[in-house]
Amino acid sequence: MNSSTKNLPTIGFIGTGTLTTALVTGFCSRAAEKPYPIVLSPRNREKAAALQAEFPDRVKVAETFQEVADKSDWLVLAVLPSVGEEVCRGIKFRPTHKVINMLADRSLQEIRSWIGPTEVLVHMVPVTYNAVFSGPIIQTPPQAEAAEIFADIGSMVQVEERQQAAVLAAITACVAPYFTLLSTLIKWASSQGVPEELAADYVKKFFQGLTEQAIRSGNQSVHELAAEFTPGGTNFMVKEMLTEQGVFAAWARAMEPVLARLTANFS
Repeated sequence: MNSSTKNLPTIGFIGTGTLTTALVTGFCSRAAEKPYPIVLSPRNREKAAALQAEFPDRVKVAETFQEVADKSDWLVLAVLPSVGEEVCRGIKFRPTHKVINMLADRSLQEIRSWIGPTEVLVHMVPVTYNAVFSGPIIQTPPQAEAAEIFADIGSMVQVEERQQAAVLAAITACVAPYFTLLSTLIKWASSQGVPEELAADYVKKFFQGLTEQAIRSGNQSVHELAAEFTPGGTNFMVKEMLTEQGVFAAWARAMEPVLARLTANFS
């Protein structure tokens, strides 16, 4: 680690999957003014080695989970929930550790029973877009230092209640459906003779534009934007067709089993 990191806390990741890869990429490529030292666990050695090779001045790979804990001030729990208890109970946590739980369906009370007393324990829900964009990161409960660190790669959405965080987290299950929608429209345009690269560029920028419109709409709500169409026009036609086919209601219905899964282990 270089000398510029000496006053910064070390962030250790327990688990090196897709989400960890995105977060480490975000910290190393988008938060250069705060070069947090990062220690990765040996789980998924290929991804860990790739990150170390890409960011050699920032990233080190430990030999064991315990080594990650011993070398870190902040610990991010990012293993699969199915192995979370086994992994956490195998690590000796310090009372001075500051821990961020990213196991989606586990309460902080349950995590506490696995890891024992620590200085900080919060829950966060980042998304892979945090590698390249400051999209929202859910955090509960609010905790200033954790929020300050992750604000370097995301827009912090701090909520008091774990249940509210779970409701918002359920929406993150729309990532694959959203990209499937884009993919469907790109394929349709391509089938109509538009070059696929041109179709992809337009579709991505079209939805980016709509999102920017919603964000910048001031006092005009998304509900008002959804109702803003010309009767008999093409937007009216498509909205009516999709409504009649239950498409929009299906999106809301799909959230219910996701929320049930995320909260099944809450006490």
